[in-house]
Amino acid sequence: MRMARIGQNSSTRSQPTRHLRWWIGALLFAFTVINYIDRQTLSLLAPYLKQDYHWTNTDYANIVITFRVAYSIGQTSAEGCWTALAQGAG
Repeated sequence: MRMARIGQNSSTRSQPTRHLRWWIGALLFAFTVINYIDRQTLSLLAPYLKQDYHWTNTDYANIVITFRVAYSIGQTSAEGCWTALAQGAG
């Protein structure tokens, strides 16, 4: 006769998620697609934004450049933070 450990019941044990790697991969793929679509929105709206706000091509280019620079700084600082944490800083 097997005895259950104290505090562990067969009905309370957690079951591992089946195919967890595939779930994580699917979520990463979905986030990548959403991020790509989000980045393309500004270029699709360019003609309407230029017309509504009376922007020239130079104005629009400056806005896009500013957005991309801010995005790259954010990504770089986030990746630097993850790298530092992975190496044991903090």
